[in-house]
Amino acid sequence: MKILLVDDDPIVILLQKKLMEKAGITHQVNSFNNGEDALRFLAKNGYNDEEYLMFLDINMPGLSGWDVLDTLDSMNISKNLKVIIITSSIEETDKKHAEDYQRIVDFWVKPFSIQDFIQLKEKFHL
Repeated sequence: MKILLVDDDPIVILLQKKLMEKAGITHQVNSFNNGEDALRFLAKNGYNDEEYLMFLDINMPGLSGWDVLDTLDSMNISKNLKVIIITSSIEETDKKHAEDYQRIVDFWVKPFSIQDFIQLKEKFHL
């Protein structure tokens, strides 16, 4: 499984990588500071049977996380791509909106902890 980190805040990406290391998650990680770069990567690599787990921030300049999800569906990217929403939003409407997307397997509100990544490792057998 390949892991994709998509967040406009490089500190959040660094924190995610460090927590993954501490949790013992050793899969290949690709990080992107915007949705456009993540979509370009998936346009080249996302049509095979490779499994992907994407950590996706919903509030980013340019393409929002919602825009990325909508574009993924129109691109017919492999169904082996699962998404965990990462957000600082505590709005119930965002959580409700996430239910509209089959790719979304979890919804994390920042800040997250080592325990979140340990549970993730167990849930997805990483």
